[in-house]
Amino acid sequence: MRKKSRWLAGAVIALALVAVNVSIWQKEQLLKQGAIMILSLAPVDPRSLMQGDYMALNYALTRPLEQTLYQQAVACGAARSSPCLPTSGALIVDLDAQRHAIQARFDQGEPLQANQLRVKYHQHSGSLTVGTNAYFFQEGHGERFAQARYGAFRVGDDGTALLTDLLDEQGKVIQP
Repeated sequence: MRKKSRWLAGAVIALALVAVNVSIWQKEQLLKQGAIMILSLAPVDPRSLMQGDYMALNYALTRPLEQTLYQQAVACGAARSSPCLPTSGALIVDLDAQRHAIQARFDQGEPLQANQLRVKYHQHSGSLTVGTNAYFFQEGHGERFAQARYGAFRVGDDGTALLTDLLDEQGKVIQP
């Protein structure tokens, strides 16, 4: 009985390690091979006393979509038969030649064009998030990152968006 418990514990630990390593490998592949997307930022708050220095991120691209979600929520509250958009889903993002996102709409299952990406979103407390809503940096580098105007992402085929860098007004990577 004791040997079975040890073997089972070892198998669970091994499975957990395999799962973690597969997840890490998938993220590394996305960072290497994902499609590039650049979003205009609307920084919110550059510091957290509990977490250290960070920049809370909001994206200009999502503001009109947040309004649509709000209107949809109001309609759902007024008449339960109205179709509501889910709090998580996908967006179709149109890109210009420099890979800057120029507009987005909720995915209705249509095929992608050459200048489009399908990107996952999540809504929380009325705010629509693409990728991440925060960028953490070393304490004391707040002034440097306050110059950020864009976020550079790598987007996978499944719509997962990983923030890789913050960019300044000229599109140059802000180094820590």
